Amino acid sequence: MSIIKENAGYRLLLKKNPCLLPEGLNNVEFIGEQLKDGEVMNISTYQFFMTKDELNILAKALTE
Repeated sequence: MSIIKENAGYRLLLKKNPCLLPEGLNNVEFIGEQLKDGEVMNISTYQFFMTKDELNILAKALTE
């Protein structure tokens, strides 16, 4: 799991794992944590299933 952004009130995490089946598919989770005094108060998780090509398109779109 990677921390993408963190400040006093919010943390954004990214988790990526390969799926067992079908081959070539990845489970990608963006996890948003609302923080108060360093404690997690609320969590929102957005889950996607993406191929390597789709991940490359996402990375390119985020960096343009």
